[in-house]
Amino acid sequence: MSVLLGNSVLSVRIADTGAEIKSIKEHATGIEYIWQSDPSYWTGAAPVLFPIIGGLKNGQYQYKGKSYSMPGHGIVRKADWDVVTSDASGATLQIASSAETKPLYPFDFLLKANFSLQGNGLAVTYEVQNTGDEMMYFSIGSHPAFNVPFAGGHWENYYLHFSESERIERHFFKDGMTLNETAPIFDNSRQIFLTPTLFDRLAIILKGPASKEVSLRNSRNSKQVKLVTDGMPYLGLWAPAGAPFVCVEPWYGVPDNEDTDGEFSTKEGIMSLKAQATYCTGYCIEIV
Repeated sequence: MSVLLGNSVLSVRIADTGAEIKSIKEHATGIEYIWQSDPSYWTGAAPVLFPIIGGLKNGQYQYKGKSYSMPGHGIVRKADWDVVTSDASGATLQIASSAETKPLYPFDFLLKANFSLQGNGLAVTYEVQNTGDEMMYFSIGSHPAFNVPFAGGHWENYYLHFSESERIERHFFKDGMTLNETAPIFDNSRQIFLTPTLFDRLAIILKGPASKEVSLRNSRNSKQVKLVTDGMPYLGLWAPAGAPFVCVEPWYGVPDNEDTDGEFSTKEGIMSLKAQATYCTGYCIEIV
């Protein structure tokens, strides 16, 4: 089942499986901006990542002396969510801890994804509620994939533009984990150009970017997709070899480091939430 949103500028489709954005289409041009999940490259479109980002070392973590296993990117992206509210301008979907989640993730939680269509943009807000009686540890992130090209030209005509000058290097990624290896990635302090070899070594992980906005632009015209955040501690960039899309992923967490000791409460990038407390964050996709 899907939730449909629409206004005079955009139409949006959100699947109840994973609360995943499946389509953002512009009426005036007919342009579809979201990758359409072609399995020849990748079956995703914009999954929600919770309570981990990326993978775990050896697929496991430890908490209070017990070992748990969890698939990469967590437990909600392929699960069925409940639609709480829905109309043309917005929707709220939610998923809660259950007998199925507890063997993988021992915390009580309620996760809500709120979608609001506002003119030329779609705002997404996550509410993470700790419904248990002890400290809860988690990460949350987004994995939207944008079609490239979306405004004519070819892959090489497109680039990522950062709202602030960046002085950070990329961290390399392999087998679901972050490696202790870095290298320059910016072509200048604010731009990364899409080249055929950009993702030869898989995902690009940026730690502590200064920018709150990242735009996917092209050299042929002014059309762009802008991802706006409230400040992201990590950003992932990824595309499979030869794929006609690129993922721009704001993360509040990061894949395990290759040297991790596996302790969940001290995992790099992990967030803590007191009993009965709520944490909110989100981002907006704007078509400019």
